[in-house]
Formats: sequence, C-alpha cells, structure tokens
Amino acid sequence: MKLFRVLFLLVLLAAVAPLAMLVLVLRANGVDALRSSLSAGASAVLVALLISLVMARRVTRPLDELVTGALDIARGRFGRQVAHAGRTELSDLAYTFNFMSTQLDQYNKENARLYAALERGYLETIRALASAIDAKDPYTRGHSDRVAKLAVEIGRELGLDAATLRVLEFGGILHDVGKIGVPERVLGKPARLTAEEFDLVRSHAAIGAEIIDGVEFLKSAEPAIRHHHERWDGGGYPDGLRGDSIPLIARIVNAADTWDACTSERPYHRAATHREGLTILAQSRGLQLDPNVHDAILRVLVRLGKSDDGAVA
Repeated sequence: MKLFRVLFLLVLLAAVAPLAMLVLVLRANGVDALRSSLSAGASAVLVALLISLVMARRVTRPLDELVTGALDIARGRFGRQVAHAGRTELSDLAYTFNFMSTQLDQYNKENARLYAALERGYLETIRALASAIDAKDPYTRGHSDRVAKLAVEIGRELGLDAATLRVLEFGGILHDVGKIGVPERVLGKPARLTAEEFDLVRSHAAIGAEIIDGVEFLKSAEPAIRHHHERWDGGGYPDGLRGDSIPLIARIVNAADTWDACTSERPYHRAATHREGLTILAQSRGLQLDPNVHDAILRVLVRLGKSDDGAVA
C-alpha cells in the first residue's frame, strides 16, 4: 500500500507540475488569461488523477500477487502460479517466480517419494527384526505383527492422528524386541517360571527401550516398548506407572498385546476363545487396562467381526 501511494503521488506530480508552471506564466500575463484557463486546468487535474490511479495500480497489482504467491509457498503450497503478460520487468519477475514455484513443487514431490521409500525400508527392517524375535519362540510367531495391526485399529477408534498411528505401528512391532536378551529356554518353557526366570522375562521391556534408544526415527516408539507392561492400577513393570502417567501408546499396545496373548496358543496355556478373551479383557478393565482403551478395543473387535475361536489377524 505504501508503494501504491508513492507511485500515485509521483505520477500525479509529474502530470500536475507542467500545469502549475503554465498557471504561473498565465498569472504573470494577466488575470483575464488566468481565469480563462481555470476550467481547462481543472479538467487536466482530473485527468492526471485518473492516470495516476491507473499507473499506480498497474504496477502494484502484480507485486501484490507476487507477495501473496510467496506467502503461499512459505506455507508449503508449492506449485503456486501467478499471472503474467507482456514483456515488462514485472512480467519477467512473475515468469521467474512461476518457474521457481514449479521447481520447488517437483523437489517437494521427489522428497516425499524418497521419504516414503525410506520409511518403507525402516518398516521392513523392523518387521524383519520382529520376525527374528518371534522365531526364538515358535508359539509367538506373528505375534508382534498382529499386535501392531490391532494397536493401530485401536488408535483409529480413539481418533489419533496419522503420525501417532505410525508410532503405534512401530511400537507394536517392536514391543517385545527386548526378548533378544532373554534365553530361549525361558521363553519356551512349558512349566511355571521360577522367580529368577520371571525376572528375566520382565526385563525385556527395559532392554527393548535400551536397544532402540540410539535409533532416532524409533525414538517416539520407545514409551510403547518400555511401558507396555505397566498397569492402570500401578502394579506393572518396569517403572510401576499408574493411570494417565502411562503413555497412551503404551496403554494401547498393552491392550492389543493382552488380547493376542490370551487368544494365541502358548506353551503354558491353550488359546482362549473369543468369548473367553472378552471375559479376560473385562476382568482387566480399570486394573490392568485403561477403561477408555478397553472400551475402544471392544468396539474394534466388534467391527472386525471376530469369531469365537479366532484370534485377531
């Protein structure tokens, strides 16, 4: 707006200055001559005003559009184009702006493609790692993948955003990564564990968090890995967290893990039916499980239409 005013005044001054000089000359020649030129002078001033407005607007309108376009690009709207016509310096500037905007759009799409490929690579890597963990215990084959899928569905039911759903997927896949540090003889033992063996199993949550501690892109999934065995009533491990102090993603993975563990065949128990699994979940509500997460997993199980003897796929 300041540029518009400056241009307007400059053009107006350029148009009115000759008229002012003419008035001075006529005044020097006599009053009659001055009076006879007033009407023509007034018309000239009006014309000068119109010309000033048109010229100032003609210069500032393309600049305003360029400013708006630049702000759009700053907000991530790459590919934004502005109108340009003629062969003036302003049209050259608009053409350059459009070229820059198109290039930025192409770079952004390429970066998004590369990022998606990198993320797929990360996901495949951690799935391979989870498969290696599951392979230590044939009874838990596929467990991590099923927990991840169910955790994501629970997250959707709770209205979580896409970024948090991806963290849930990573956390679900890797929630048992710490079992790498637990001997296979303990993991696959069909009889009741001794106190020492149980402590070894319980250590997997903290070990898992330590394993991924240095992996930056998995940092956000660490709470799910460390705290997926915390209990709503505070009786869980490794830190004895209670209620809302337990990260939400850990509470969700806990519920998904509980469902899959009780409805899968294990060396120490047979697979529970769907009805029995629901009973186990109900008994855990408000004790082991966050009541809101418990209610969400029930809605998910109904939506998925699981049969009495089927585990979540």
